[in-house]
Amino acid sequence: MLRQLAHHSRAHLGCGPHVFDGWANLDLGGGTGVVSYDLTARLPFGDSTLSRVYTEHFIEHVSRAKGARFLRECARVLAPGGILRVSTPDLRRLAEEYQAGRLDEWSDQGWNPGTPAQMLNEGMRKWGHQFVYDEPELTEAVLQAGFREVRRVDWRESEHHDLRDLEQRSFHGDLIMEAVR
Repeated sequence: MLRQLAHHSRAHLGCGPHVFDGWANLDLGGGTGVVSYDLTARLPFGDSTLSRVYTEHFIEHVSRAKGARFLRECARVLAPGGILRVSTPDLRRLAEEYQAGRLDEWSDQGWNPGTPAQMLNEGMRKWGHQFVYDEPELTEAVLQAGFREVRRVDWRESEHHDLRDLEQRSFHGDLIMEAVR
């Protein structure tokens, strides 16, 4: 598998059906153009071999401990100066919607909880979510994994041209961070 992935300098981890040309696309489910791989295991790339790692709505599906391990693996495979871009639901946004009693933020996704309490509980547990991050928690996890210059960025925006317009999900106040290795 390493030979199959060796010619890529960018990895899209937890890609689902969204395959990016010129990227190594990995997901547990596999599919056309996707390498089937368990991202909770050691990543199938050599040390310091990638320039970019992008992951959208994956890290919330593993425990905090497995998320920390995943981030350390991302740091291991990125070359110095490489960039990690992480997009995940924002716990603060979920809590704000709960506190305001708003139930329709995610209706375009087919999610229509009946009460604020259902919305908060489902937002934290539905779809296999195991740990939902807020900005301080994700920042600390990324720094502890060995990254530097961690900052929040806007949806589909980046100072790095190859990291723009990557998000495939519609925007709902997601927490999107970029970090330099």
